[in-house]
Amino acid sequence: ARIVCYTNRSLDRLVPHARRAIHGEMADQMPVLPGEVLISRTAVMAPASRDGEETGEEPDMVLGSNREVVVRDVKPETCDLVDFGLSSADGFVPVIETLSAQVSSGELELTLRLQPPVGSEARRHLDEVMQRLRQQARDAGKKGGRAIWRQYFLIRDAFASLGPAAVLTVHRSQGSSFGEVFVAPDVFRSDPSIRQQLSYVAVSRARTGVWMIGGSTSASVAEAWRREFAASMQGR
Repeated sequence: ARIVCYTNRSLDRLVPHARRAIHGEMADQMPVLPGEVLISRTAVMAPASRDGEETGEEPDMVLGSNREVVVRDVKPETCDLVDFGLSSADGFVPVIETLSAQVSSGELELTLRLQPPVGSEARRHLDEVMQRLRQQARDAGKKGGRAIWRQYFLIRDAFASLGPAAVLTVHRSQGSSFGEVFVAPDVFRSDPSIRQQLSYVAVSRARTGVWMIGGSTSASVAEAWRREFAASMQGR
């Protein structure tokens, strides 16, 4: 089963609900759990791998975009951005508190440094540094900004962008099929042509059943929606 939505904002909002439905109270204790199925939001580059680039799928890239992996183990990790050449002279240089996850996809086994979860203090610090580097590179111009851009991309690629596979955007769900699909309300756009296209893609992902929910509903209906999603995930 999968929840399918339209925007990344909706995805970020739905992920905690999906994780609680699947993992119960443990979902609120850790952002990633052993046994959890994750999907790569973007390609995972060699700097994010703790095993070296030789374990990856391609040179410089260890895992392609939109690939599902199973978490085998997870442990805390710290990443000091001073090690990437940042200087306190240019602003606050944080130590990013994140996780290192051992994951597998078929015969491929990797240990990846994960991007901090959305909403966390570590993610806020990382985003602030990335925004600062972007602005510095732009202000430095085409020639003067090259070294800053290199630093920017090195830090960006040092963290793997993985998220729970239980919630997907319509775009990422294309080409896949699932037992049951739960269609989030933001799929039903006000523009009829866009709504028709999104609805078709979302509904046609399902093999056995489709659940839809409006923008507002009673607590009892919302609870039934969560209960059915949890049951479908346990029986997948």
